[in-house]
Amino acid sequence: MIDRDGRIVFGSLLALVLVLTVSIVVEEQFGVGLREYPVPSFLVFAGLALAAPQLYLAATDDETADDDPTRSRVQFAAVATAVFALAFADDASGVSYLVIAGIGSSAVIALVCYEALRWHHGSSEGSLLQVR
Repeated sequence: MIDRDGRIVFGSLLALVLVLTVSIVVEEQFGVGLREYPVPSFLVFAGLALAAPQLYLAATDDETADDDPTRSRVQFAAVATAVFALAFADDASGVSYLVIAGIGSSAVIALVCYEALRWHHGSSEGSLLQVR
C-alpha cells in the first residue's frame, strides 16, 4: 500500500501526464500546443508536478516537535521552482521571460522570508523559555 505522501506525489505526476496527453490531443486537433506557450508550460511542470504536492504536504503535515520534513518540503518546492524558472526562461522572450523569471525570483525571496520567519520564531521562543 502506498503511503499518503506517495499517493499525493503520484497523483500530481498522474495529473501531469493527463495534462500533457490533453495537450498533445489539442495540438493534433487544433494545432495549438503547450510547447508554444512558455508560461503555461512552466506552471504545469514546476507548479503542478513539483511545487503543488510538496507545498500541500507541508501545509497538511501533522504538527510535531521536529518540523524538518515541513521545512525541507518548502525548501525543495522553492528551489525546484527557481531551477525550472531558469530552464524555462532560457527559451522564453519578452513578457513571458519576465513572468517566469519573476516567479522564480519570488520563490527564492519567499524561501528567504520563510527561513527568516522560522529563525525569528525560534529565537523568540528560546528567549521566552530562558525568561521563565
